Amino acid sequence: MKTVVLNKKAARLSALSLSLVSSVLLSTACQKSPPPEAATPAAEAPASNTAMPTGLVKNPVKHTEATADVTKWMDMASTKTAAQIAKEEKLAKEAKEAKDAKDAKEARDAKLAAEAKALASKSKIAASAVAPQVVATKPIDVPAPVVAAATPKPAPTPAPVAAAPAPAPVENLTLKVLSSVQPKYPGGAVRAGVTNGVVTARIHIETDGKVSQVDIVKANPPKHFDKEVIAAASQWKYAPISKPLTTMLEFNFKLDN
Repeated sequence: MKTVVLNKKAARLSALSLSLVSSVLLSTACQKSPPPEAATPAAEAPASNTAMPTGLVKNPVKHTEATADVTKWMDMASTKTAAQIAKEEKLAKEAKEAKDAKDAKEARDAKLAAEAKALASKSKIAASAVAPQVVATKPIDVPAPVVAAATPKPAPTPAPVAAAPAPAPVENLTLKVLSSVQPKYPGGAVRAGVTNGVVTARIHIETDGKVSQVDIVKANPPKHFDKEVIAAASQWKYAPISKPLTTMLEFNFKLDN
């Protein structure tokens, strides 16, 4: 029994000794390695070197057409006056407004065309819906109507015919000579040596065609042929007329040798 107890104690001592030796060796190894503070700067040195700028762009910006236009405008703007820049801005604004108006008009026209097309389609559908359908039917024989013998009616008594009004008398104002008498060459004019003359007379004609009055209007030479003209013109006869009229007559006198 004593031998077993001694062996156990010896085993414990050996384990303790081994643990102590291991601790010493570990402590010695830690003292030989460089301190962590010194190692840290060396480790951080490459990181600081990579953070230094190299002059290269990691993500370069791509220059689009808009960027080029802006750059060009800025270059040109540096050499232009304020009036020129304002004029160009105004022209650009007007061009944009014209384009916007054109786009709006095209959109409006397209909308109207679509609405007209839709309306035409609806009208066509409605017309086809109400179109009358013609159905062929077999003709039906309709019997002829029976006509009863008509009883003859007495002839109506003719109404008395009213007497036609007498036609209104036709107004006749046209002078038509039925008989005329030519004046004689007066002896007093022969003795006075008058070989010719002209006399104009106004005559008044009644409804029965007779001359009721003769007036000398002009005589050349005067007073040589007046009585003969009055005597001859008073015997003239005209066709009946609707109302009294007045006309002019001219008589020419010439002495034959």
